[in-house]
Amino acid sequence: MDAVNTRYIMIWDRNHSMANHNITFTAQYKFSHTQSDEGTYTGVCVRITEERCDFSKELGFNNEYILRVRAEGRGQMSNWYWLKFIPDEHAALGPPSNVTFDPGDAMLTVSFREPMAEDNTPMSSMLVMSFSLQYWEKHSPSKKQERVFDTTEGTLFPLKPWTEYCLQVNAFSKPYNKTSPYTQQQCVRTLGQPPVWKVLLALLGCVGLMTIVPVYRCHKKRKSLVSKHTFPSGILHNTQDPISLLLLPREESCAVTVVMAVQVEQTSQGQQQQVKGQGDVEAEQDSGSSSIQRGQGSSSQDSGIYSGEDSGKRSAGSTTTSQPEERH
Repeated sequence: MDAVNTRYIMIWDRNHSMANHNITFTAQYKFSHTQSDEGTYTGVCVRITEERCDFSKELGFNNEYILRVRAEGRGQMSNWYWLKFIPDEHAALGPPSNVTFDPGDAMLTVSFREPMAEDNTPMSSMLVMSFSLQYWEKHSPSKKQERVFDTTEGTLFPLKPWTEYCLQVNAFSKPYNKTSPYTQQQCVRTLGQPPVWKVLLALLGCVGLMTIVPVYRCHKKRKSLVSKHTFPSGILHNTQDPISLLLLPREESCAVTVVMAVQVEQTSQGQQQQVKGQGDVEAEQDSGSSSIQRGQGSSSQDSGIYSGEDSGKRSAGSTTTSQPEERH
């Protein structure tokens, strides 16, 4: 049975292997204290194809009944399947509905609608009911408090001013041992002066917002200006110490010495100097590399490379002139 308040619906399963056959169902009831004969049953659902039958309009809340159902088809009928149903014991109690709040100064007035029967009459006309209201501060759900009311309206007082509370309510009946589920929680804020710390926190939030927004705008403007220009990659991505960029290594210098070999010949007609030689270049580096001299004489009698002393020994009439030139 699917039974809540005064809604009583019997539900059953069928043999799905016969789904292709035209199967119908018949459901009946009778009072449990009457004799078990066919004449005492009253049909509610006759030859229906659905697998459920609504007995809500037929059964009273404070009585005991026997309900039964069978399958029919292809000229055959199944056995009856029956159950005993006592509404005031087996039917569940539904939750209240239409919960509303009226917030006040450090207080809340709560009103709601009690569970209703299928004919829209209050369930309190059939059983004794009370209502339990749970409430808590929204940021502290583990600290729930509870108030019990015998009517559908109650006031929670005293509460903290300017504080958000959450509430839920259910119905219960001690004589019938029934308790309904709680309604869905709803939250509302009380009235009154807010605490000082909340005011200060709001002021600090405003000040912080007024400070952050201009700084953010300035940073964004600066970033947009920088993005418009292209800087050398050596500046943007250089990881070297800036000071070391100024201390460049000193250039290496080298000295170049030019050696000219000059040969002077005396002729019989007089002293006439004829220069027959070519200059060789000797490169002397600071590292101490050896110098290379190469000379080529125009005369077939004398050719080669000589130093100053060697030239004096080999020819008295020959003079060697050396003129160094240093280049950096």
